[in-house]
Amino acid sequence: ISNQAKVVLMHAMEPISAQAANMIHNYMSEQTVKTMRDEAVQSVKERMTTYLAEFTQTHADDMNNLSETPRIEVVNGVPAEAIEKTAEKVSADLIVMNSRTHSKIGQMVIGSTANKVVHHSRIPVLVVPIIK
Repeated sequence: ISNQAKVVLMHAMEPISAQAANMIHNYMSEQTVKTMRDEAVQSVKERMTTYLAEFTQTHADDMNNLSETPRIEVVNGVPAEAIEKTAEKVSADLIVMNSRTHSKIGQMVIGSTANKVVHHSRIPVLVVPIIK
């Protein structure tokens, strides 16, 4: 981690389609849907807090070089677009993201978030594989 770097761990929560929203609202109240969404956001924040704690512990020697305390951002939006917007908002010099394994047909039809960010971002992108 370079001197004066910022670390922002972000997650994009993709909105549901209008058709899915209509279907859900036929069976659940607005309050129930809101509660479920809030619980999902809280779950994501808890997982990300764990990831960030592991990252800061693994790189403890480098944490003194940061310009600010690492932080978490959970944003609503289409993932590729949300990643690009957040990176621009925080003045990122580099986007580091994981790659997910999709079938070849799935990649051709829908593409991957990493692929979309790599091809559209004005900020350099480093894609790393998920280690299992």
